[in-house]
Amino acid sequence: MQAVIFSKKGSKSDKNEDACLSLPTRGLFVVADGVGGGPEGDFASRSVVETIYESATSSSLTCKLIQDAIGRANAMIYSVSQERALKGMASTVVACWRSDTQVFLFNVGDSRGYRIRGNSIQQLTKDHTRQIQKGPNVIKQVVTNAVGIRPTVDVDVTSHDLDKGDVLLLASDGISDELDDEALLAILTASGLSLADKARALVDESERRGGRDDKSVILALNA
Repeated sequence: MQAVIFSKKGSKSDKNEDACLSLPTRGLFVVADGVGGGPEGDFASRSVVETIYESATSSSLTCKLIQDAIGRANAMIYSVSQERALKGMASTVVACWRSDTQVFLFNVGDSRGYRIRGNSIQQLTKDHTRQIQKGPNVIKQVVTNAVGIRPTVDVDVTSHDLDKGDVLLLASDGISDELDDEALLAILTASGLSLADKARALVDESERRGGRDDKSVILALNA
């Protein structure tokens, strides 16, 4: 697979609390996003990515191996949060692994995975969020599932077909909060742009629309 990563710190944070992993020769890609408002979000997201990397480079890839790696990251982050009294330290994660002609998606939280095929886009993951009323006219979307927030973690795993020419998009919510499917598709199907150009364009357009969060994109082409 051919792949590019682009990640940029947002204006509302001191650090980029997103972390990414791209292993094209193994068909494995990961985006993790430290949960907003929680302490040490950068530590949590890096821990998720590093744990998956360690497992993926030491053994043959399987769905169970990836799930177990996320589970180990969860246990470690939760343990550290308890030891240091860092309540709320956690990370979302979305990972995809291509096996033969199938792709498996793993997600916890609201980082997303999409498949672009021709002129259509499909979200392959389900957001773990709910809306809460914060005031008379204020509704806030909150994450209901994250890596490290509880002693154990439930990981959604789904499988999908993958054709030659399909593009997989993994993105943190700094992208998806600002860009709906129509906006994503307009950029991802634009002619004359490389994968790297498209990744940068997604980040730039999110910022143009007022996005202040950290933004991370992985684009992987099934060549």
